Amino acid sequence: MRARMLSAVPTRVLTVSVLLGALVAPGTAAAAASARPAVGGSAVRLLPAGAPAADSPASVRAARPTVPAVREAPADPAVRAEADRLMKLTHRQFAAVRHAPPFNWTTDGCSVPTGLLPYSEVFRPACVQHDFGYRNYGGNHELKLDPTRATKNWIDSRFRTEMRRICDDRYPAAGRHRNCRRAADAYYAGVRIGGDKAFF
Repeated sequence: MRARMLSAVPTRVLTVSVLLGALVAPGTAAAAASARPAVGGSAVRLLPAGAPAADSPASVRAARPTVPAVREAPADPAVRAEADRLMKLTHRQFAAVRHAPPFNWTTDGCSVPTGLLPYSEVFRPACVQHDFGYRNYGGNHELKLDPTRATKNWIDSRFRTEMRRICDDRYPAAGRHRNCRRAADAYYAGVRIGGDKAFF
C-alpha cells in the first residue's frame, strides 16, 4: 500500500520531501512544515521560517562586513621623544633650534589678553614655543602626538615657566618685574581657560 502511494506522488514533491528530511531532524514535523522555499538561480533551497532570502535587503545587510572604527595610529616614539626634548628647552634654546620636519613650526605669535598689549612682544619667544606644543601634540594638526588634557596642561605650564623666565631676565627692578609676572599669569590663565578649541 505504501509503495503504491509513493509511486503516485510526483517526483518533484518527493525531491522536496527528501530535502526536508535532510534539513529537519526526525520527529520535528512542525519545523518542516514551517520551512519555506527560496529560489536562487535554478536551484530550490529551503530556509527556516523567518529567515531572509539570500537576495533580500536584510540578508545583504547581515552579510555586509563590519567596518572597525578609525583610530589614530600611535605616535612614532622617536618623534615624540624629540618633541618632548624641544618643549623642555628654555625659550632661548628653543629659538635657536633648526626648524626640521616632521614638526609644525608655524606660529601666530601671542594672543593678547585685554590691556596687556605691550607684553605681546615681550612674551613672543614663549608664545612661539607654546604654539609648537599645541600644533604638534594637539588634535587640530597633523602629528597629534598626545591630544590629552594632561599634555595640554603641561604645555600651558611650560608657557608660564618661560614667561616668568623672561620677566626674571628682562626686568630686574621690583616694580616692573612684578607687573611682568602679573601679565604672565594673565596670559597663562588665557590659555588654560580659552585654549581648548585650539588644542583639541
